Amino acid sequence: MEKTQAQILRHHGGDANHARKMITQSYERRHDIEFWEFWNAQMGVVIAKGDSLLDLGAGIGQFIEDLAIRYPDNTAIGIDAAEYMLAAQVSLPNNARMLKDDLNEPVANIGVGKVATVMANMLVHELPQPVNMFKSVYKWLKPGGRFCIIDLVRQPLEDYLTHKYPNAELWNNEIERDRIEDVFEHFLEHNRYHADDILFMLKSLGFKIIENTPQRDGRFVRIVVEKPA
Repeated sequence: MEKTQAQILRHHGGDANHARKMITQSYERRHDIEFWEFWNAQMGVVIAKGDSLLDLGAGIGQFIEDLAIRYPDNTAIGIDAAEYMLAAQVSLPNNARMLKDDLNEPVANIGVGKVATVMANMLVHELPQPVNMFKSVYKWLKPGGRFCIIDLVRQPLEDYLTHKYPNAELWNNEIERDRIEDVFEHFLEHNRYHADDILFMLKSLGFKIIENTPQRDGRFVRIVVEKPA
């Protein structure tokens, strides 16, 4: 757990407060009307009364709160490893809870075949290896349950730097070495997996691909897979 917590904090620039603020403030943008239309069409259709709903890398629990309110007959569970997220947890309804667990090697007692939906939003690129988490998700899901991944995926360096410096500041201005190295370090982390890499791992575990949609000019992907019935 300590290794993962240190890795997450390093990935977030060593500034826990800033990381929590950025993730928290971007929640509404990332969960807009279009997102909920997608959710209802691709994920909500497999939810039955009494199923558990799971969010991996749940932060302070905003998505868990939304799920618990939208699905009062279900249990919403969030998992995160970062103490600075869990310490700022939102007030949750009675049918929701947050757990601390290392998603590089999950041990949370979620139950076998009890979960209808699993969400991993901006999480997979943070994991040095997601195989153990994917295996746990497959175990937790009920037959016909679905797993959604929304995440950054590999892109050319040209595209990444153009996004970071849209006015060619990197080439035309004097920029401190540390700032440049920080951008390149994030490039390596954000380019850890290609969408095909994620699909390969999921298919190898037996998941059925439901959706594979590039987003935001190919810098992101939205993947939905299903555990066969």
